[in-house]
Amino acid sequence: MGNKFMKFLEEKIMPSAAKIAKQRHIRALRDGLAVTMPLIIVGSIFMILGNIPVPAINSFINSVFGQGFTSKLLYPVRVTFDIVTLLAVFSVSYQIARDKDVDGVSAGALSLAAFMLLVPVVTVSNATLKDGTVLNLGRVLPMTNLGAGGLIVGILTAILATEIFIFIIKKNWVIKMPDSVPPAVSKSFAAITPGVVIITLFFLIRLGFEATSYQTVFTFIMKFVGAPMAKVGLSFWGMIATIFMYMFFWSLGIHGTRVVFGVMDSVLLPAMDANRLALEAGTALPNIVTKQFYDNFVNIGGCGAAIGLVIAIMLVAKSNQLKTLSRLALGPAIFNISEPIIFGIPIVMNPIMMIPFVLSNLSMGILSYAAMALDLVSKPAGIAIPWTIPAPISGFLATNGDIRAVVLQLLSIALSVVIYIPFIKLWDKQKLAEENMSLQTEDDLDLDLNAI
Repeated sequence: MGNKFMKFLEEKIMPSAAKIAKQRHIRALRDGLAVTMPLIIVGSIFMILGNIPVPAINSFINSVFGQGFTSKLLYPVRVTFDIVTLLAVFSVSYQIARDKDVDGVSAGALSLAAFMLLVPVVTVSNATLKDGTVLNLGRVLPMTNLGAGGLIVGILTAILATEIFIFIIKKNWVIKMPDSVPPAVSKSFAAITPGVVIITLFFLIRLGFEATSYQTVFTFIMKFVGAPMAKVGLSFWGMIATIFMYMFFWSLGIHGTRVVFGVMDSVLLPAMDANRLALEAGTALPNIVTKQFYDNFVNIGGCGAAIGLVIAIMLVAKSNQLKTLSRLALGPAIFNISEPIIFGIPIVMNPIMMIPFVLSNLSMGILSYAAMALDLVSKPAGIAIPWTIPAPISGFLATNGDIRAVVLQLLSIALSVVIYIPFIKLWDKQKLAEENMSLQTEDDLDLDLNAI
């Protein structure tokens, strides 16, 4: 039965999973959205500083730097979180174009222009500030569309505009310049024809939506694409399905995190931003499932709860192979790097260890979701914590200083240890038998040599 199952995985599942991982748009989403993470993390640092949950510290900061200084610490948040989609559009477009060996910079610039063409411009006059000052702001862009709230539209725009750019370039429908012209200038002229087509198309798209009751493509996408995706992806069962999919891919030796979250980030990042805005406004956080939920409460120690796996090995393993491996993998697991233990045991294509590998993360996800749904632990506060920050520090920071999150992370690690122990005992028994057989073979060989 076991051999048939492994053969089925090798012949049917792995080729399909590998194709998904290599699909160029999925790969471009993964690499393109990764470029936004430094901005989000830097913005999160200032988010933490501007929302320290200790009044005495806030009072001290304001007394030193001036009244209201803590609110000014949120200025950098505006130039990080609020332009995420702009950066994503350019970056995703660049990755798609580069994969086809065309000019990624020109493709990114045209995609960004196409996206901005879709963003509605509002004219604001006679805006009154809190102090009574009246300003004529003129033409204003809604930041919700430039931040994570416009990410789905941005991704779709980048894909469509870049594919048009690639098609025209590959067909050689471009303005050609003499060889004596510098390459940078030639590329600029080559981008004119696709630029005309892309801008004209997105101009017509905008006019088309303005003629409907939706007015903008953002409203339409949010209703018919974003809302259903969020409803499913941010739900309890959506969370279960997400964890199962990326853990299953990992167990096949495919980087499941990149495959699954390359798609899911378009939902998780806006959910994170919604929590961040609620934190700033002092209102209830709307979402349990965000990017931080997976990074800081599900993948503790890395995928498969690697820290729990290492601890389980240290507690019960007797074979030299597993004991040595646990010592080598402990350091990386503390900082959420799971590859040494995943490929060292190995877990990949291992029918014994694949079961707890998937169950551990599923159990941690269920426990964390239940604790947050019951208000026993604060929800992730929309603060991006670098994924290498170890537990329980990461949980404390991700929930904006909730000490209960520390307890939750420790309980999750303990749960993963309990899940792994019976399977480690079984796997360790095999390894120990192999080591004893090897020693017996060496002893027999020594006897034969002595006899000679």
